[in-house]
Amino acid sequence: MLLYDKITVIDIEATCWEDEKPPENQEREIIEIGICKLNMSDGSIEDKRSYFVKPYKSEVSEYCTKLTGITAEKLEKEGISFQEACSRIKNRYNSLVRTYSAYGGFDKEIIENQCRELGTRFPFSDTYIDLKILISLMKGEKPKGLLKELQFRNLEFEGNNHSGADDAYNTAKLLYSVLRK
Repeated sequence: MLLYDKITVIDIEATCWEDEKPPENQEREIIEIGICKLNMSDGSIEDKRSYFVKPYKSEVSEYCTKLTGITAEKLEKEGISFQEACSRIKNRYNSLVRTYSAYGGFDKEIIENQCRELGTRFPFSDTYIDLKILISLMKGEKPKGLLKELQFRNLEFEGNNHSGADDAYNTAKLLYSVLRK
């Protein structure tokens, strides 16, 4: 049975490189899962947090650190395995029985791929709202990115861009604004 009282909103940060092409023997992988719950009755957002994930086949580049603020040292100190992050999300967010959402398909796709690759159970339900597609359908034009879509609706971005938890929080604000219309 799917619960509709809250929507789980996520944002993924992954290893990245300035020219988008990973160095030899490295691949893009999740290093942070930002997550929160959007309360559909009043638009409040709760339980905002980040799960930092230790990479297992790539290193955090200097470019990635500049973009996200995530260092190899931070992941070594605070990071957990991807499997552990998925387990904690399922337990804390009841995510298998709630709709989940993100801004675009990247977040969903990279988690699905990493779950498949590692033989880990996908931590979310089958019900997904791609906010980028939803905006595109409503406006009849291509969305302009999270920051510009927030500005378009006179919503202020709170926190740091490319912080998983902050991006998830702001995506939740945007989602509520879009669904209210």
